[in-house]
Amino acid sequence: MRYLLTAAFVLVLAASAYPLQHKAIQMREDFGAEPIYDCYMNYYYYIPCTQYSWFWMYTGWHRGDMVGAWFTVGDPSMGRTGSGCPPYAVCDPCGAHLLEQFRVLDFAGYGTVYDGLYTVNFAVWCADRYGCPVGPPMWQSGPEELCTAGWNYVPVTPMPCLSLCSTQQVGNLKCYPRFLITATMIGLLANYPAWGTDNISTPLMSRCAMHDNGCCPALYPRPAVSHYPTMHSGYYGVNFSNCPPTWLLDTADTVGNLYGYVELAWRVYLRNTYTRTEPSTWGSIKSIYK
Repeated sequence: MRYLLTAAFVLVLAASAYPLQHKAIQMREDFGAEPIYDCYMNYYYYIPCTQYSWFWMYTGWHRGDMVGAWFTVGDPSMGRTGSGCPPYAVCDPCGAHLLEQFRVLDFAGYGTVYDGLYTVNFAVWCADRYGCPVGPPMWQSGPEELCTAGWNYVPVTPMPCLSLCSTQQVGNLKCYPRFLITATMIGLLANYPAWGTDNISTPLMSRCAMHDNGCCPALYPRPAVSHYPTMHSGYYGVNFSNCPPTWLLDTADTVGNLYGYVELAWRVYLRNTYTRTEPSTWGSIKSIYK
């Protein structure tokens, strides 16, 4: 893992009373360390330059602050079973309903060094189309200490059944569940974890090829020009005082029309509740939308 720091820019969170600290850091994907899963989903860009991608690191949180990312199983825009070119095999919207674990990017990893100071509580919720919670949490981690400076894997035990979060009925199946994962800073000194988001401006200024895992170009500014019409992560305030969440602006931008907004570098790993005789493909998923 390699860290490269660049000059800081001003980040403005409209609903926050204080500025976050931020740095541009370069690191690579966690190749070879993936858990067993049937499919995964994420919305962040990975832009190799050449083997490493740029991420933003955000610190300076207060106790009670909450960040989160939400996902729709079967979303054809970003989620899929691995990399490669179309047709993509996306997560089965009617079958991949067990959340096995998720991965977050924390550049600090201070949990085991300063026990109790930089603690978070993760929770999983059903979500509406704006990314706000619906009902009580389906799962909570309790106090969690992130101990790795980089990718951290968080098992979800017992695995919640996401069918409860279904947004569509396809035949007799509950499909397209939408769910939210939040992290609330509950440590005595909550300025860490150092949450990582993707980064559009730094790789562009470094003249890197604008692409992500697979063949989709990394379109910007988001979400005005994007693979999806809205962002999927942000700052939720304290006790969901911000809902919908406040999007995180690329720190080289000021109003969102140059590079746009960035996503938390979080990924979810799903298991199928049953096995289909034919896998869902890009073409079959698109046919449902017609």
